[in-house]
Amino acid sequence: MMVAMADDRLLAIIELQNAILAAAMSSDEVMHIVLDRAVQLLGSGTALVALAEGDELVVRAATRGAGSNVAVGTRLPKPTTIEGRCLRENAPQRSDAGGCVPLVYGENAVGVLSVANHKLTDEDLDTLRLLAQVIAIALHRAYTYPKPRYDVDHDAMTGLGNKRAFDERIQAELTRNKRYGHSFSLAMLDLAGFESAVDRHGQAAADEALREIARIIRSNTRAIDACFRIASDELAIVMPGTGLEGATTVAERCRAQLAELRPCDGMIGCYVGVVEAAANDAADTLASRASIAVTADKQARRG
Repeated sequence: MMVAMADDRLLAIIELQNAILAAAMSSDEVMHIVLDRAVQLLGSGTALVALAEGDELVVRAATRGAGSNVAVGTRLPKPTTIEGRCLRENAPQRSDAGGCVPLVYGENAVGVLSVANHKLTDEDLDTLRLLAQVIAIALHRAYTYPKPRYDVDHDAMTGLGNKRAFDERIQAELTRNKRYGHSFSLAMLDLAGFESAVDRHGQAAADEALREIARIIRSNTRAIDACFRIASDELAIVMPGTGLEGATTVAERCRAQLAELRPCDGMIGCYVGVVEAAANDAADTLASRASIAVTADKQARRG
């Protein structure tokens, strides 16, 4: 039985659904964003999504908060786990250490949304039910409607959008800006020392560092924002409806967390350039202004 849900939670879930539709996200992107929102709305805990494969559940997405020891790809046996019971009974399960709800489309449960390290209230379970529906809809669309190949518009190493996707998104945002006055900001992140890190630590270590940096960027951006790897050592964030000050705050937060991460023993740093789109900007002029901002940041920090 559903209980009354706080208005702020319900509004947050509606906002999330609208952002997912606006950004045309893949099912994997939806799963990661919903997990982040689940942890945020519940106030603590870690979360995962596991999908049914034969006699097992396979973890497809997981948060990386304190206390989380489940990695993507982990196989959970159906008979012996609370997630397995949730799937078999097609009903929410709860324990002192967490709980889960089924991912259902049609009448079939195809997986679970699970939260650990948090004692769930009735309101928490209802929140998870609504978030599970968001994931289930995304999975249904992925299975029902053909999609272009993932590598057409995504960087295989980081999972971020690639240069082609970046160019398309910038053009779309500039068109919206010109027609409707919907402004946006662009942040460029230049990964200083990346090539030196490859030389000293090897390609595998540098690749893992890139994936960690991509995770930092995704964790600090909203569902409606878009993150890209547009060159081997250059990343970008497109932030619709965000002014220069807000976009700079996001970029600086990413830079600070990257410094704390110390990828490749601290060899990889970050220079940042942030600009807000102007009404008369073209794609090349916007990119040029962002590059100039990155150069200014380099000079300031080296000086």
